[in-house]
Amino acid sequence: MLGGWHVIAFIIRVAVILLMLILTMVFIAKKIPRKMRHKQKQWWVIAHILFVIVYFCGIAGQLVVLFSMASFSEKGSIHAGLKFIRYFDDYLTIPGAMGSFVTGVWIALRTNWGGLTAYYWIMAKWIGNIFAILLGSTITGNVVHNLFPKILSSDVEPSQNPLYFQSRQILFLGMGISLTILTFLVVISYLKPWGKRKK
Repeated sequence: MLGGWHVIAFIIRVAVILLMLILTMVFIAKKIPRKMRHKQKQWWVIAHILFVIVYFCGIAGQLVVLFSMASFSEKGSIHAGLKFIRYFDDYLTIPGAMGSFVTGVWIALRTNWGGLTAYYWIMAKWIGNIFAILLGSTITGNVVHNLFPKILSSDVEPSQNPLYFQSRQILFLGMGISLTILTFLVVISYLKPWGKRKK
């Protein structure tokens, strides 16, 4: 159960960091009286879209490598696949997630959208993004950075280790859910399906 407490503590730490980031941006946005000019907003939206693309590519790349690993049986091939998953996570997924989160919150705070709680679809986006970040960092972080190194350092071949297959399934599930959430967030960004909240 000790491992469970470490995971819970990690989730709480990441959630607190994200909420502190939001509060800091809200504080800064309130100190700047004027909203973004049109040109500024365009550049922030471009940056936001680029971060979302990087985020999407990171998760999709991890899934492609994970799918291809189903045919790997040698320890060296599995180790190489895991390194690629870790690289995708460290250099695409995490920066893309954090970049899209920060730019999205900043755009909501500094434009005519009225902040983070004025529209239901904006609330769904930042809450969904926090959930995706927490889920992705917990599952991917735990499996890729903790479980897989233990599996690879074991004397048992990964192709004969039930923990390896269980970890891979957990990773499939977590990445699948993250990709679904991210797709949903992209769709509601385009459709803006819910209107303004009543005060």
